[in-house]
Amino acid sequence: MSTTTHQSPLLSHDDAGSGTPVVLIHGLTFDRRSWRPITDCLGGQVRTIAVDLPGHGDSSGPPTTLEEAATRIHSVVESLGLAHPVVVGHSFAAGIAALYAAHYPTQGLVMIDSGPEVQPFAEFVRQLAPLLRGPGFAKAWPAFEDSLGLDLIPEPVQSLVRSGHRVEEAVVLGYWEQMMSSQPADFQAWIDSVLPLIRVPVLAVWGHPVSEGDKLRFSRFHDVEFDVHPIDGHFVHLVDPVRFAQNLRRFVDRCVLTA
Repeated sequence: MSTTTHQSPLLSHDDAGSGTPVVLIHGLTFDRRSWRPITDCLGGQVRTIAVDLPGHGDSSGPPTTLEEAATRIHSVVESLGLAHPVVVGHSFAAGIAALYAAHYPTQGLVMIDSGPEVQPFAEFVRQLAPLLRGPGFAKAWPAFEDSLGLDLIPEPVQSLVRSGHRVEEAVVLGYWEQMMSSQPADFQAWIDSVLPLIRVPVLAVWGHPVSEGDKLRFSRFHDVEFDVHPIDGHFVHLVDPVRFAQNLRRFVDRCVLTA
């Protein structure tokens, strides 16, 4: 399978395969390399566009708001002459993917290990904000790092993912600024206001039981299905990339049929 890499002035991205466009958005502190096991499993059966968010991988520039990140990703989609992609976001980027689906033409939305219930995490981040913004960032960050479950990813995929893992205080705090500067309830209310705008099929991928809060909010989507893996950690799609790729391909096909 041939892969074409594009860099500035747009977000850096890998363009591979053919068929229905699928935009892949990595999580905070990682980069587009984390999607290679998935694109390898897909074998070019869909057209994947794996982007580097600003401040990650080969994409330069400061962190952006969630909305601006979605806008810049849409610029990549337009530059390639594509329309109505299926948008996939992992972790923090699931929110970016959801905003993309709310505001731009889309065929489907995939959210991995992250859902529309954001208030608990926003409260956690806000409580740690004084430490995160000060010289204690290096001491506070391991609490987040330990929750990722990177050690659960099998080799050689784990080494590939770690090679693109870069923790920079300014980048992390830049992307979390919206949460840290808002009341958690207000941040949740903003997310809740976006949900009715998403009118495409949604696939929620999890490695643990879905919280009641997320179930309630996911129920506001008109078409949602869950894929819960019996796996711990925050990278279920990379612990079992074959299963994820198979389900993604099935979901993409369903989105095309229901469009």
